[in-house]
Amino acid sequence: MKRLGIGVLTGITLLLTACGSFEPETALNESRDQLNAFFTSYEDDEVVADYTHESLTAFLEGDISQYFSENFKEEIPGLVEKIPFEEMHLNPFPDSLDFLGELENKVRWVEYEINNYEIDQDNERVVFFVESKEFGINASSLKITMIQEDNNWKILSVDS
Repeated sequence: MKRLGIGVLTGITLLLTACGSFEPETALNESRDQLNAFFTSYEDDEVVADYTHESLTAFLEGDISQYFSENFKEEIPGLVEKIPFEEMHLNPFPDSLDFLGELENKVRWVEYEINNYEIDQDNERVVFFVESKEFGINASSLKITMIQEDNNWKILSVDS
């Protein structure tokens, strides 16, 4: 009877440990699927907002925000404040919003594709290295870090 009790306790312990652990392959697959869904939310060069503070903020706080972590959502007002709406710039968006571009006073979607990744097992994150599908002067590379939040993979940060 004592052996049976120890066996059951060991089994329960293993089960609980497995349920709470970070599975790198699962994390990679789920976060990659979510990031690809984000990238294909709009067509490349599709106009998503007017080039105004209000319109861009409404877009970033709208449906697309489902892909953002709470931390990233909190950064949005500050990122939008950095954009010089009244001045002409080649690339007016901060790096964290580089999935957007400006053309003819419209905000357009810039599609990216995943080139590589790193799994940060210690911090339970997946880092993707992505490149825009654009060529020449408009081409850009980004590092996108994703975390799991509320059982969904979300964008924590975007850096160049």
